[in-house]
Amino acid sequence: MKKIILTLVFVMVAQLNFASVNDSILSQARKYFEEGNYTEAIKTYRQFIKTSTDSDLKSVYIELANSYYKSNDKKNAVGAIKEAITKYGFNEADFIYNQTILPKLSDYALSVLYDDLDGLHRKYLATLD
Repeated sequence: MKKIILTLVFVMVAQLNFASVNDSILSQARKYFEEGNYTEAIKTYRQFIKTSTDSDLKSVYIELANSYYKSNDKKNAVGAIKEAITKYGFNEADFIYNQTILPKLSDYALSVLYDDLDGLHRKYLATLD
């Protein structure tokens, strides 16, 4: 019985440690962005996405898109938004009301993706089945 309890405690501590490491990666990405170091922010956001166990990374993809946009890489900014749409259901209302996306990026990406929005959203809905 002691072994089972110790194993459960160990697993819980390991998960908490992993979560805190991942949270620090996201914090570092946000710090890089605020400092204007967009290249490092992009790398760090990508690292967070790759290692994260979160089930909803929509806002992280938008933060990644903001970093691409600020580094004058509109193509990858739109690509990150496409991922937010197809993986996490970012939708037309999010372009308007989401507080994370940069307003100029929102306008630009919506103009680029507008005709494809329904198809991208259908891809997201297909993942729910």
